[in-house]
Amino acid sequence: MPHCLHGSKWKRQNAMNEQQRKIIPKLVYLHNPWKYLVTKFNMWRLKWLWDYGFCETEFVEGSKQAAIVMTDIIRQQGAEQLSELTTPVGFQQITRDMLLSRNDTRLQLVRFEKEHIRRAIPMKVATRKNFGRKYAFIDMLFVGLRNTKDFDSPAELAEINDLLRRMDIELKTPHEIISVPHRIVFAEIFIRFRRDYTAEWRRKQDSSLKQNDAHSLEQTESSSSAEDLLMGRILSRLNDPGWSVSFYKILTFDVLNFDPKPNRRF
Repeated sequence: MPHCLHGSKWKRQNAMNEQQRKIIPKLVYLHNPWKYLVTKFNMWRLKWLWDYGFCETEFVEGSKQAAIVMTDIIRQQGAEQLSELTTPVGFQQITRDMLLSRNDTRLQLVRFEKEHIRRAIPMKVATRKNFGRKYAFIDMLFVGLRNTKDFDSPAELAEINDLLRRMDIELKTPHEIISVPHRIVFAEIFIRFRRDYTAEWRRKQDSSLKQNDAHSLEQTESSSSAEDLLMGRILSRLNDPGWSVSFYKILTFDVLNFDPKPNRRF
């Protein structure tokens, strides 16, 4: 019986410690209602006019994972992995910013997992037609919060504490701030996603052409066969299999000093 009581007490203590290291302040994020409605309407247009298989909920969930993967790659300076996830323009922008932030201590503290992404907000949806190609863009804002005690690996926890010490020295953080029970990494991340819908658009055009008069179709094919062959070669290189990142930026970074039970003055 004493052994049972000891085991139960240990489990309660362990659960309490687990809860304490994950504690974060409550987040209230106010979104412009008009902008929210416009974005929702444009999401609807994307689904019903461009891509019937598009699902906003699935996209938002997938975008969270993309934000985590992109942030990890940038923090680890893994430029060779970026080309698979980005557009050519996005690759240039992100690799340039990577070089500039190589020695930035703050970037090394941004280590989010899916549970730490507290908000994933679609900010803008747009469709574009450029030089015969069709693109859709979705701007996403991610708000991440993570307690600096919330790491399972002792080695990673020691690394985080070392990074905090270095940052505090650089910023000359006062001792009364450092001594708070919880320090929370806060970041706002902006990502623009792009998808090339040209292939789907061309398939729809082809299916509609097949319903036209056979003589008219023969004329169209004979006059544009050389152009179609050249375009086919280009499309094989340019078409994206899905959504890619065309822009990435950490808009805001801070280490919040959080005391859930501040000293009360009587």
